[in-house]
Amino acid sequence: MATKAQLMAELDALKQQMASRDDPAPTTPDETEQTDENPDSDPLSSLSCMFTSHGIAAADLDALWSKFSNEVNELSHDKPLLTAAAAFGLGFALGRMSK
Repeated sequence: MATKAQLMAELDALKQQMASRDDPAPTTPDETEQTDENPDSDPLSSLSCMFTSHGIAAADLDALWSKFSNEVNELSHDKPLLTAAAAFGLGFALGRMSK
């Protein structure tokens, strides 16, 4: 088991490492303008901007969401017993977590 002196020495070393790290990359002027203009703007537009900054197009997300909703809808029509069992399991799990 480590002694208090060893732990304090390790803590001091970690503090020095944190202090020696460079500051995070400065934000670009575009990002600064978007956040400073209206922080309470439409949440969907800010979400779209976030996905765009990561290289994901909003059209791709819309297509993915529609495909997912169609598959879930087809699953409930094709396999109603599985859907009922999943709904029961989800309800049971949520009920247990809320106690």
